[in-house]
Amino acid sequence: MAGEAESPRRRRPWPMLGRLPSVPLLLLLWQLPGACEGKFQAGPMRISGPKKENHWKYVSKFGYGLGTGKFNLRVKLQSPRTISAEAKLMFEVFLDEDWAEVEAMEDICKRRDKARQRREIMVNPEGEWGEWVNGSLAQSQRPHIWYFAISDCDGALQNFTHRLRFEFKATQDTGSEFSIEMGWMPLANFVFLCGISAFVWKFIVQTRSFSRSSGSVHPVIWTLSVAIVLQFIAQVFHTIHLWVYAYDGNGVKAMEVLSEILFMLSQVTQTSLLILIALGYTLLQSKIGELDLMIPMCFMVGVIHIMLVGFGKIKDDASYKYHENEGVVGWVLLVMRLLLYVWFLWAVQSSASEGGMKLQTFLRQYRAAGSLYFLAYPFIFIITKCFAPYWQHLVMAIGLMSMQMGSNLWLASLFLTRGEYFKVSTLSASSLPGGSAGRMVKED
Repeated sequence: MAGEAESPRRRRPWPMLGRLPSVPLLLLLWQLPGACEGKFQAGPMRISGPKKENHWKYVSKFGYGLGTGKFNLRVKLQSPRTISAEAKLMFEVFLDEDWAEVEAMEDICKRRDKARQRREIMVNPEGEWGEWVNGSLAQSQRPHIWYFAISDCDGALQNFTHRLRFEFKATQDTGSEFSIEMGWMPLANFVFLCGISAFVWKFIVQTRSFSRSSGSVHPVIWTLSVAIVLQFIAQVFHTIHLWVYAYDGNGVKAMEVLSEILFMLSQVTQTSLLILIALGYTLLQSKIGELDLMIPMCFMVGVIHIMLVGFGKIKDDASYKYHENEGVVGWVLLVMRLLLYVWFLWAVQSSASEGGMKLQTFLRQYRAAGSLYFLAYPFIFIITKCFAPYWQHLVMAIGLMSMQMGSNLWLASLFLTRGEYFKVSTLSASSLPGGSAGRMVKED
């Protein structure tokens, strides 16, 4: 990004990052083998009773690569605390090629006919953990996602709903605890973390340079800084979560949730900034009144995004979920992004109708670049569905990270260089004699 002339010492943020000794050290640590026993999934389960649908329950899923992977499962009685005798349930394993047909069966007890493996699993009558059920799955042609379920179609438990707790573990042939769709995520996140770290360093250097030349830092730059910091912290949290997951198969759930929330808020901040500028902020003095509307609207959009993250985490290991934005959450986000895009287009058109030729020329370019950002998520979401389930998580994650980084680069270039935006906006006011950057008269 262009800016004021700097001394040779101040113009070297990128090489400095290359010399950091921590980078090769972290890469080395990342490759160290972990002591994890495998993916670990635990939770409650209601089974048996008068309701037919309670006699067959989905447990978890795991994507295996080539070779022979392993799985383990055990259950524990929670309610009632004890039963009269040991109960024998069935543990069933289904291949992804059969899963759609399995879920479509109305008679849930016939689903076991589609199972590729069936094993007995015992419920301890004293409420203690039962014995581990161990098994393996071999494949030589391509990766597959396998689904695991427990059934009581033979009525081993008495005819009322029992509450169990299960623990499920799975590992690849290589010993990796990552399901096949997550296999490349640690490396992808680490590379992206290095990239955004370098970008943050460069952004700080150029912001300080811009501040020295203009005498102040405009609110739009501060707003972009908040979005970048949120994204950086989110990336750090998610990378730490994956690193810990590599060792215990569970990760740091709090960091995972916070990472997704902060990443969402970063997107909301940038989206709001784009719409705010489109409404005329920094471009048309008369449009500053729209800011009163934007603040509560942005707050509402942010709250909705946080609620969607929470709802998505409830369904985190659902059988249909192959990436974080799968299912209803993803479609709601898509609709919201399209509605915000319509608002953006209307705002650009409204501002262009009140500006001169130079402003209209800039807004045409701004609309084109903004459209790429607003339509990126719908495009990534739809394209991801064209891939096999075990590729969808990686495609979605890399797509979203690239979208956000691209937006960071564009907005940083827009705000910190003396380009068309600088010429038509109030960012140039403070560099002029008697300038008053951002001090606009608000219309009622």
